[in-house]
Amino acid sequence: MAQETFTVEEINPKHGFARLRPEAGQVQVQVHTALYPDPEFTNAPPFQLRKGDRVSGVRRGQTVSEVSWVERVEPPWEEVERVAELLAVLERWEIRVPFEARVLAEHAWRDSKENPLRDELQAQLPTFFDFEGAHPFEDPTLLERLSAAMQPYLPGFSVQPVQGQPAVRVEPGSVEIVAGVGSWDLPQPTFAPMIAEVNARLAAVQAPVRWVPTREDWMLAPPALAALLQKHGLLEGTAIPA
Repeated sequence: MAQETFTVEEINPKHGFARLRPEAGQVQVQVHTALYPDPEFTNAPPFQLRKGDRVSGVRRGQTVSEVSWVERVEPPWEEVERVAELLAVLERWEIRVPFEARVLAEHAWRDSKENPLRDELQAQLPTFFDFEGAHPFEDPTLLERLSAAMQPYLPGFSVQPVQGQPAVRVEPGSVEIVAGVGSWDLPQPTFAPMIAEVNARLAAVQAPVRWVPTREDWMLAPPALAALLQKHGLLEGTAIPA
């Protein structure tokens, strides 16, 4: 079937579709399509449609498939400015993101299925878990990494498992911390009491960083930087204490 050109008239994120108006023909009956063009057909970026976009696709009844962009409307100037200001602040924290503000703004404005800014931050700021390497319950280097990461702030710090008990011993001080109740699918509560103890020690010496909760992990970052990232929706906090 022939490709036609349409203009996006309305989007409905709640139900995941967009209304399109055909650009040709005298009968201007609105048709529908998915909110996100299918990359299988178009190699489209992982963006949702926005009002004013011009797209092409194949009409079948009241629906349009194989949608690809002809012309995308630009993200609002205010959104680009917001991201540009954020990037400038991040540079003052010595975090440099190799993307233009307009590119990142479009990802945010179009509710992209990818988040290059968050990915870049996670690559530059240490995290507690190493999900790509091993599940936390099977990661033999987890406590070693924690001990090593704390040396610049807590010299001589170490944490070791207590044999035969669901607990760890934190040095100096030989403080035993009982593990929380977690599960294979939700391991974070298991480690939350230990993270709380570490953060208390960091606070006691006025260290510039803390372990800050993210959506599935903890990130080692200055509290002010963490607050900035949370303000911009780049750290999805959890109910796990830290």
